Amino acid sequence: MIKRTIGVAVGLMALTLALLITPTASSQMDGVQPVYTYVSQFQVPRANWAAFAEDEEKTFLPVVEKGLADGTLVSYSTFESEVHTPDGYTNGAAWSSTSIAGILKTLGELRKGGPRAGQVSSTKHEDYFMVSTVHHGTTVSNGSGYLRVICSNAKAEKPSEFTAMVKKLLVPTFEDQLKKGSATFYGIDEQYVNTMAPSERCVVVMYPNAEGIDKWATAINETLAKWSPAEREEYLHATVLDSRRDIMAKVTHYASK
Repeated sequence: MIKRTIGVAVGLMALTLALLITPTASSQMDGVQPVYTYVSQFQVPRANWAAFAEDEEKTFLPVVEKGLADGTLVSYSTFESEVHTPDGYTNGAAWSSTSIAGILKTLGELRKGGPRAGQVSSTKHEDYFMVSTVHHGTTVSNGSGYLRVICSNAKAEKPSEFTAMVKKLLVPTFEDQLKKGSATFYGIDEQYVNTMAPSERCVVVMYPNAEGIDKWATAINETLAKWSPAEREEYLHATVLDSRRDIMAKVTHYASK
């Protein structure tokens, strides 16, 4: 019984910390249609950060802005990591579409000119191809803010339980905070192309400013405090403890339909 109680406490602490530090007036990205997202991250030497950002504005933004305007894309963003690790990534970009064709068409346009100077200067690179069936966001033009990504491994034998658990226990709070303007987007992503454990699931939240992070955290803490013992057990049965991987980034450009 003591071990079981400790396990529940550890699980709740992990989720609390993950969400505490944590992407129409409203476009109906509510899970009716899957949205695909391509994420490209680079490890750029500190001395080259400014040059990378300048290169991104000249070569990346024109392509994704055109894709958003003609309906190929539903959103795009560029971001810079706020929490650095020795082997982690410093800069990245993402774009989303309701079709795989839209993702690959954009990728092809970006690659026409060959690797950009900023990319060549990077020391490491990684891509993700994600899909989300639970997502909702507001229309944003020429935006910025903060990005929080919280990834955990679901139980491998029943990975869908994690998404179901978040939809039931947390999405109502997500929706409330979206309406109040604390966030501009939330989604639950899984890999379309598996480059990590297939059971990995990521909660993605986009905030318009740092104040939004605080408001979101307060709301999540209030929700967690109301969980019944059965709901806490439901969380524990859906996730693998100590499997979390987090990203916190400053969003330098963001637009969404």
